[in-house]
Amino acid sequence: MASISKHRDAIVSGPILSVMFRLGLPLMVTDVIMLVYTVTDAFWLGRYDKYALAVPAQCWPLFLVFVSLVMGITAANLAILSQYVGAKMFDRVSEVSSKLLTFCILVSTLLFVLYETLRFHIFYYLVRVPEEILDDVLSYAEVIAFDVLWFGLALTLSTIMQSLGDTRTPAMAMGLGALSNAVLDPIFILGMGPVPSMGARGAAIATVITRIFGVTLMLFVIRARYREIRLRPTSRIDREWVTLSIKVGLPVTLMTALDGFAFTFLRALINIFGVVATTVFAIGLMAIQMATAFLRGFTMSISIMIGQNLGAGNTERARRIALTAAHTIMPLVLACSAAVFLARNILVTFFTSDPIIVAEAEKLVSTIAWILPLMMLSFLGMSIGRGSGHNMVPTVINIVRFWVIRIGVGWILAVVMGLGLDGIWMAIVLSELVGGTATYVWIRRGGWAKPIIKTCPPQVGIAEVAKPLPEKGIEGGIAPP
Repeated sequence: MASISKHRDAIVSGPILSVMFRLGLPLMVTDVIMLVYTVTDAFWLGRYDKYALAVPAQCWPLFLVFVSLVMGITAANLAILSQYVGAKMFDRVSEVSSKLLTFCILVSTLLFVLYETLRFHIFYYLVRVPEEILDDVLSYAEVIAFDVLWFGLALTLSTIMQSLGDTRTPAMAMGLGALSNAVLDPIFILGMGPVPSMGARGAAIATVITRIFGVTLMLFVIRARYREIRLRPTSRIDREWVTLSIKVGLPVTLMTALDGFAFTFLRALINIFGVVATTVFAIGLMAIQMATAFLRGFTMSISIMIGQNLGAGNTERARRIALTAAHTIMPLVLACSAAVFLARNILVTFFTSDPIIVAEAEKLVSTIAWILPLMMLSFLGMSIGRGSGHNMVPTVINIVRFWVIRIGVGWILAVVMGLGLDGIWMAIVLSELVGGTATYVWIRRGGWAKPIIKTCPPQVGIAEVAKPLPEKGIEGGIAPP
């Protein structure tokens, strides 16, 4: 247990900022690598066709919907596993890890089949993809459906290691995967030697190959480095574990699925204005990712710290961790926002030289750059919810952000009032003002700072769900479960 205890002792008693950055740095690297995935795909797709770079952006909201159940269950088990580690109940860590792996394999396989079966109807009838890129979107989705399966496995393995306090191994797997993706993208997108030019479909093939490589590497490391974790498929998936996982993970599943549907409907709203608008939004999303990539991983490290400290009974330390993160992240993201704003022309023209797309994309980046610190507060709130196991308030805030403001208000401004794309961009800004402010209030009130497990001797079954304590709601009448 020495390798696990070493991580645990630093997290529950080490200097907060130092531990935060030690855990967060590999996760930051992971998010930057994900950005490299996106930018690499966009760069080579832009060389293939000026509208092709919009293809992956059409598909990922649907992908998000389909993996939402896996994301909810893994989020729940990040809280469960990290709190068991904090409580030094290491035998439970091994047991729960095997249950999580088995469950995610079964669910991911089912989701893969559903994705392949429903993709045409969703993209043609629901998303209403512009005709210019419809065939490319369907071809891309046919391949990326396999990533539904491999993504579930990758998320499961990274969740297990991160709950132990090991954030470096998933980052290393992602780093090597990004290198592979950078090599494979031009080969499969543009063609090389015996490999034909496949455009967007080639980008999907490169992504799936990369994911398989990452899963293989993480599985090898877990078996070699953490021998205490006897990771294997199991038939011992008991009702208590399923109940606890659903209780904690359902809000995350709901939030992820609704986010995916919201982005799908937002995409459909933007698609009303044509393929140029679709491409502009894809470039705008990449600009947002560039400004926040370094720090989204930083917020994810908070989940691990809060989970282990609540498991160890360090409630006040968990609250300090959350507030320290909030007060650190705001000025850092503001600096990144300023850099993106100043470099907006360089960023946009990296992906396209079309003057109409460049002009609209610069307008979008100029509009949204300054609300990114509030967007990151919303990300932080989700991380705090996942580490503590109390996810309802971040879920409600997210529903308001996306469905009430981005979709509802955005439709009124863009279509009813005739403001077009400017109305949608205004709704995005308003959604982050509301979401970021509400999240900060919830963080400060601290009602989330209680564990979801009861520490118990090793011979007792899986920890029971802690009975909810009376908790004050946040401003606006929103209250956690």
